[in-house]
Amino acid sequence: MFKTLFTILRGQTARARDEIQDGHAVLILEQKLREATAGHERAKRALATMILRERNEKCALAGVDTRINDLEIRVGDALKSGMEAFAAEGADAIAELEREREVRRQTLERTELAARRLRLMIEKTDRRLVELRLGLTTARAMEAERGATRELRGDFAGMAAIVEGEAVLKRALERADPGEELDILDQIDAELNGDDLVERMAARGLGAPPRTRGEDVLARLRAKTSTGADAGQTQSA
Repeated sequence: MFKTLFTILRGQTARARDEIQDGHAVLILEQKLREATAGHERAKRALATMILRERNEKCALAGVDTRINDLEIRVGDALKSGMEAFAAEGADAIAELEREREVRRQTLERTELAARRLRLMIEKTDRRLVELRLGLTTARAMEAERGATRELRGDFAGMAAIVEGEAVLKRALERADPGEELDILDQIDAELNGDDLVERMAARGLGAPPRTRGEDVLARLRAKTSTGADAGQTQSA
């Protein structure tokens, strides 16, 4: 049980760490790039120091070779002149210089090897730094795009509201007219109670109409007017 809880805790911690890193990727990349650049600059300064030391060792080694060559000539002259004491002293000095030359040669070789290795490392680091800077540029662009998307969420919500409003309007327009529905209901009621049949029969001249129509009133008034006019003409005659 404890092992399971510990595993869950580690998983939650890892997830939280990943979420923090993802949410602050640009900030973390910027800091790591600063640290890597600072380390790269220190490595270049170390390489410059090694190159300077290499040059100094070469100059010192050349100076030792010059001194050895000079002493060898002098010891040779001393031997030719029978000056054994000078020759022996010169030989001892040459031996010391040869030991110094060997030490300096080994030091120079180690310095040259270290400088070559450091130079290769700096070249690789420089290429990786270039890639990291390009990646940072891409990450900044993506972060800006995500920020713009977050700002446009209100517009997206507005578009969704428009779509919903259009759907409501469509349903409202498709809804039947209440007045038309009432007319249809009246027609159905008339058909059910026989009123519609009476009206249709009256329209064909079969019996009186069940209710007074405007055209009937108009015909009555016309007839009344015509009767009045005829009566007046008769009295005049």
